[in-house]
Amino acid sequence: MADAAAPGRTITLVRQPDRRGIGAFRLGEGAKAQFYAFREIRCEIGGRGFAVHRLGRGVLYHVRVGAPDDPSCECLGFLRWGRCKHVAGLAALVSRGRV
Repeated sequence: MADAAAPGRTITLVRQPDRRGIGAFRLGEGAKAQFYAFREIRCEIGGRGFAVHRLGRGVLYHVRVGAPDDPSCECLGFLRWGRCKHVAGLAALVSRGRV
């Protein structure tokens, strides 16, 4: 089942978190798709924290979702624009109770 993450984008939970808390999702935009493994991690400052690893690239981001005005991500898009597909996608999954 695909959830809208942003206009033109979809996020699909590919694998529910297992007993270790590791799951996978797919971010799609048109014909392009990227797959990520994720694990929820403790977040001392509020919200929910996730370690997100882009499969095939070795890139690891720490993403925080929670209050709409206070997300964060370590990716270049978020650092430049203050928003990104990782935050939008995980926020969509959290708001729909999928993770």
